[in-house]
Amino acid sequence: MNIKSTIDNTLKIVIVGESGVGKTNFLYRFIEGKYLKIVEPTLGTDFKSKVCTLPKSKKNVKMNLWDTAGQERYMSINKIFFQRVQGIMLMYDITNRDSYEKLPKWVKFINEQAYNVPVILIGNKIDDENENRIVRKEEGKNFAKQYGYLFYEASALNGKNVNNAFYSLCESCISKLEESEVLNSSASNSLLEYFSISNKKKKNENKEKICC
Repeated sequence: MNIKSTIDNTLKIVIVGESGVGKTNFLYRFIEGKYLKIVEPTLGTDFKSKVCTLPKSKKNVKMNLWDTAGQERYMSINKIFFQRVQGIMLMYDITNRDSYEKLPKWVKFINEQAYNVPVILIGNKIDDENENRIVRKEEGKNFAKQYGYLFYEASALNGKNVNNAFYSLCESCISKLEESEVLNSSASNSLLEYFSISNKKKKNENKEKICC
């Protein structure tokens, strides 16, 4: 079966976080299954796309993935890529306390650009946790819980939890979209019912006027 011809959902996902936390390599690992030893800082944004079948829901999805620059000077540019976004990946480096401490800045940015969009928090570089871990796993979990985010610790270097993170975010995005469709359908049915009752009422009133 050609998956590309039976796509159930197309999802726009944006990856954000401080410069140097590993966003580009994380995305490259997911797309190519490889790790880049030398990575230049992302200037503005980079775009990748991937079609896959989600393990849990078995949905065939096309992910349009935007890797954004973490430097402050690119924040205004990043805003453009949040239009019609369905999911957000927020990343920090478990060996870099500053990248974790600046998460509230990114939460504020996300809240200003996107409303009610699924977010997954990623603590990257756990391959280096034995020697250089600074941010404890419990800190990341508690931060994610505070804002209702999904959470994973992962490694772009060895690939641990990279696919799981993207798949979990996609599943959450699809659930949100389906929930929205149900609500919209319910609202439409309520309006139709309202107008139907209203029209019947008007017809009955007109009949009474004619009879009288």
